[in-house]
Amino acid sequence: MKIRTRFTLVFALIVGIMLSFFSYAIFYLSEDYRQEDFHTRLKSRAIEKLELLTKDDGKTKEIFADRIKENNLHALTNEQITIYDENKKSVYSDNSVSAPNPDLIKSTSKQNIYSWSEKGREGIGFTHSYKGNTYILFISATDKHGTSYINNLKKILTVRLFIIMLIIFISGWLFAGYFIRPIINIVKQADNITSKNLSYRLKSRHVKDEIGKLTTTFNNMLDRLETAFTIQKRFVSNASHELRNPLTAISGQIDVALMKDRKKEEYRATLESVSAHIRNLRMLTNSLLELANSDVDTLFQNFDEIRIDEILWNMRDEILKQRPNCNININFEKITDNEKILTCKGKAKLLETAFINIIDNACKFSENKTVEIKVVSEKKNIIVLFTDKGIGMPETYLNHIFEPFYRGDNTHGIPGKGIGLSLVRGIIKLHSGKIFIRSKVNEGTTVEIVLPNLS
Repeated sequence: MKIRTRFTLVFALIVGIMLSFFSYAIFYLSEDYRQEDFHTRLKSRAIEKLELLTKDDGKTKEIFADRIKENNLHALTNEQITIYDENKKSVYSDNSVSAPNPDLIKSTSKQNIYSWSEKGREGIGFTHSYKGNTYILFISATDKHGTSYINNLKKILTVRLFIIMLIIFISGWLFAGYFIRPIINIVKQADNITSKNLSYRLKSRHVKDEIGKLTTTFNNMLDRLETAFTIQKRFVSNASHELRNPLTAISGQIDVALMKDRKKEEYRATLESVSAHIRNLRMLTNSLLELANSDVDTLFQNFDEIRIDEILWNMRDEILKQRPNCNININFEKITDNEKILTCKGKAKLLETAFINIIDNACKFSENKTVEIKVVSEKKNIIVLFTDKGIGMPETYLNHIFEPFYRGDNTHGIPGKGIGLSLVRGIIKLHSGKIFIRSKVNEGTTVEIVLPNLS
């Protein structure tokens, strides 16, 4: 079921229930008022009849007969009256009415008023004291005008309710269409977006309402998708190029070596060159695998509590074994006995890989091969700063520095594949951390790592 139809039905149902309740309340109150008013008239008529029958003022029978005739002018429709004295003896009864049930008389005498309804007739029974005597009066009649009014009111409310419900349904359908139109417009625009026009963005007249927020969220998602597609295309292109170069070199050298018989030294030189290309290819493949694995969340199914200072010292010793000409200085801004300030949850091996890549870049791109590492402990975070005095990079490079295989123009002649910082960012992200890079040409670069601690 479409949203428009569902909204219309729900709207009509809610308003219909409210109107039905309101109509029923009107009918119920009107019927209650009619019944109460008719019972009051019945009681007044019965008392009037009693007073007329028991009045003894010495007038002549002719005058009494005139009063009876005059009293009949005030009679109700199909009026029937029965009157008993306190001894349950009949004082007056219409000829057309049989005597009431004795049990009914008994129950009436014990309460102020008794009412009943039968075949369109309504009646009441009650006790009444008059001139020192107690009487039991029963009267019934047909409320012709009141019943007609109630039936007419019932018909009016039913017809009006049906008409109003029809109007409500049509109005709900139109209003739902009006409010759903921006969503339909978004759907039509989204249907036109493909992998070939990811730069297209949704447009909406509503900016500050929920539709505007939905459009903004969708456009932000398109920004991320476009960026991901662009990076993927560049990654595939660069990876293909990087993998093709050593394979082409290996294939060419082998083909040249097989063109004719050569000396032992020439074969050895060819094999050494091929071996170097294979090592280079293996390193590139390992880097690609590490880059891919860094995005797998399952690596963090089991967290370990690790000390950042211990990782830095272990990593420093490891790098100095491989690069003796590298100078690594580690400084702590504050010395504290609280181990949790320098402890975070994660994988020690991954963090070592990230730090080694940062230090390796600092050594490669600086003449003095010196890296200054500063550890700052805050209330909630551990901040590690890696600073070098190398060649630096312009601000335009910083926008692409984390893209796989991206290398600036000032890195020609310096070995590298452009994968290290992409791997670093993936590892830091898995540790719920952040990475920032600040750099100036010919002045150096500072890499800032922010990791949450356990304090």
